[in-house]
Amino acid sequence: MMHEVRSIPPAPRRIRLRPLLAHRWPLLASGSLLVVCGTLLAWLMFLQEGGKWSDTARLDRGPCRIVAGTVLAVGPPFVDGNRALRWVDYEFPWARETVSLTLKGHAFVPEPAPAPGARVDVEVLVAEPNRNRIRGALAMIDHDYLHPPFWIAAMVAPGALLLLGWLAGAFTLRHVLVHGDVSVGRVVRVDRVPLVLPQMLRIDYEFRDHRAIVRRHGHWVRLHGALGVRLAAALDAAPTAEPLPVLHDRLHPQHSRMLLPQDFLPENTAAPTRLSEHGVT
Repeated sequence: MMHEVRSIPPAPRRIRLRPLLAHRWPLLASGSLLVVCGTLLAWLMFLQEGGKWSDTARLDRGPCRIVAGTVLAVGPPFVDGNRALRWVDYEFPWARETVSLTLKGHAFVPEPAPAPGARVDVEVLVAEPNRNRIRGALAMIDHDYLHPPFWIAAMVAPGALLLLGWLAGAFTLRHVLVHGDVSVGRVVRVDRVPLVLPQMLRIDYEFRDHRAIVRRHGHWVRLHGALGVRLAAALDAAPTAEPLPVLHDRLHPQHSRMLLPQDFLPENTAAPTRLSEHGVT
């Protein structure tokens, strides 16, 4: 209705937060999910870096002692990347002060693996004898996804880019809503967006900018919002011909938004009310 077009407050306007959050909300949702989950995974990988997965790196740094060990069991072969490995259990003697111990360990040995009962050389970290491996083998199989930089690059960085894209769009929309010119728009097409919750409508509309040039634009509208309820009837019928408010940027008219006066905060009328009490209007 034309009264809704005339009901849009003059610039600069006070806008509600909901239209900004709803603008390109899939970017906001997916970007936030990637950043939060990626940060948590990177933090978990950081916490476990000093655990069992770091045995190979610690043994490489040393200092280590070489002792004779005995193979107890050999697992089936498997392929990791371009190498064939076997899980091998072994035991070895270790003397600590006056106490002699028999320690056990396991390692990933490349083919050909020693047979059960075979004698092998075992590298033992002097400061922590529980960290050990068969000489030439891997204490643990390391992968890139076991370290924080992988999750930062795979999830946090793409999520941050999505959030920056959403933030840029939100600032552009805020500028349009606060300072944009008001035009009369007419809806030319309404479609339901599939596989999206909450339910959304895709609307296309036409309006004339301040140069009287006809522009066509579109965006998503929440089905159960005030504007969505008005336009839902057009899903199975011809688009409504009633005029609806459209705000567009004067310098970049391709940036526009169809909305209702309810999306703006009411003007502050407290000062005129106080003056009217003294007989001034």
